[in-house]
Amino acid sequence: MGKKALTNIDIGILLVQVKHEEINEIKEVQQVLKSDSNMDLIMQQLPMNPEEIYKGSENGENGEKLFSLNEVNGKKYLMLSAKAAVYNYSDVKLFKTKPSTQTRFAEVIELLPQQVFHINCTIKSQMLSQDTEYACHLVFKLLEKCHGLYCPVKVRDLLHRNNKEVGIVYLRSPTPWNLHDTNQAPKHRAYGWMEVKVWKFNLNHELIKNDGFRVNLKLICYEGTLSGLIVCGLEFWPT
Repeated sequence: MGKKALTNIDIGILLVQVKHEEINEIKEVQQVLKSDSNMDLIMQQLPMNPEEIYKGSENGENGEKLFSLNEVNGKKYLMLSAKAAVYNYSDVKLFKTKPSTQTRFAEVIELLPQQVFHINCTIKSQMLSQDTEYACHLVFKLLEKCHGLYCPVKVRDLLHRNNKEVGIVYLRSPTPWNLHDTNQAPKHRAYGWMEVKVWKFNLNHELIKNDGFRVNLKLICYEGTLSGLIVCGLEFWPT
């Protein structure tokens, strides 16, 4: 067998295809990524040439792509598809893929009834800026028929088990009486998509192993299941 080509994302799965011939796709990126003032600032500074935006894209197997947006203020910003972040970790019977015309990715993932799901991937360190604080955001939406997910969701960092701190996030906007931190609440985007911060880290030499770093998070629903949750992907923002 020949040597496997080195890619910037070491996840061992098929990545969704990205087409970038048309300039009007820039508008889609702007719509999907628009959220708070931080993201508005990022979008204002993105280059208008689509080849510049996608020059960080890396071919995976079968020519499929995972893409990274260009640097902003000298810091790298990365987007991963749902298939790259969660699909390869668990039994595929826990998920089903759905085509999407509202996002940058050709497919998203719908979670089937389960109380736990994992975010697990390995990213080459050069895809992000070293010695930089990053926030990892889950981009998602809920099916209209989803009647649960009102309770908070616990987030555990499985790579740092000595850290007993458990993150808490909401997948629906909570009522004032049960919201302890506004950073835990989801922020709304275009087309019904939302984002919520699930992890923060400093990309330093302690985190990097073998020229890459792992993301290994466990999300646990307090009550009921995660049925009706649709995952678009992960975004890594410099803070």
